[in-house]
Amino acid sequence: MKVTEEVFGTLPDGEKVTAFTLENINHTQVTVISYGATWQSFSIERSGEKKELLVQFDDLEHYLDNPFHFGNTIGRVGGRLSKTAYNLSGTSFTLAPNENGHVLHSSVNGFDTINWQGTARNMGTAAEVVLSHTFDDEFPGQLQMNVTYTLYDDDKLTIKFSGESTEPTLYNPMTHVYFNLAGKDADITNHELRVASHKHVEVDDETIPTGRLVENQHSKFDFSQLRKIGDDQFDDAWLLDEQRDEVGVIVQEPVSGRTLTVDSDRNGVVIFMTNPGIKDHDDDWAENAPFTALAVEMQTLPDAVNHEGFGDIVLPANQVKEYTVTYKITD
Repeated sequence: MKVTEEVFGTLPDGEKVTAFTLENINHTQVTVISYGATWQSFSIERSGEKKELLVQFDDLEHYLDNPFHFGNTIGRVGGRLSKTAYNLSGTSFTLAPNENGHVLHSSVNGFDTINWQGTARNMGTAAEVVLSHTFDDEFPGQLQMNVTYTLYDDDKLTIKFSGESTEPTLYNPMTHVYFNLAGKDADITNHELRVASHKHVEVDDETIPTGRLVENQHSKFDFSQLRKIGDDQFDDAWLLDEQRDEVGVIVQEPVSGRTLTVDSDRNGVVIFMTNPGIKDHDDDWAENAPFTALAVEMQTLPDAVNHEGFGDIVLPANQVKEYTVTYKITD
């Protein structure tokens, strides 16, 4: 294993952003930057040629203007919240809305705009980066967060979220990472997808969960078998099967045979497709642009605090709660 640290850029206030790169015996590299605890790169080397698997930026400036949240750690609550006012154990709090009167990715309180403190270490057959920050914002309680990225020699990466709050608070962190296994700007609709799920979350016209879980069978949401993603745009959540024989999500690029498997101890996954170039082009181009980025967001189902049966996203006071997501690449 190799571990390197370098300055990735400088914030407007003069603070330095650090890039931590982990490299295993296969020359697989994972780079994490301290700003936003962001997964900035995931590259593999085959026959002496490097291939980037993430949709990402190579400079800090673009991460400072990152509406698609490429690679960011999202929290305290990932996804959408349909309400802005809550009461937890007698403590009332109100969140600033940032999307049609709702809260998306915690709005102004997000993990993604903070420059975290980071340390890295080489453990022989594995190496890790630990990023830490204490959050004191619109949510109740001071939240001490650690996000740990660990790369192994078998091309497996784990991301562990660990949080402890001084008061009961909402807690549903996740990694907003986008993949393109064929390479930058390639059409991802030819990728094949499998999701170990029998139900998905029904949403309204504003992509807010209605509270209903709908059967996937005989619908565009049925990825129980590996199949081509196709041209349907997804910004949707699936309830992962609690008892599953295989991993939660499989993404495969059929030409190279490159396969990404993703699993976690969470009950849901959000699949989102986009083309980051659309914000720089006119509407006609955007309407016909190919999808080039596939987000796989392992999390507790969105808006869970407002819907019975969606999962528990309340972190009790002075208790540590940890979640882990595992990614592995093979070809």
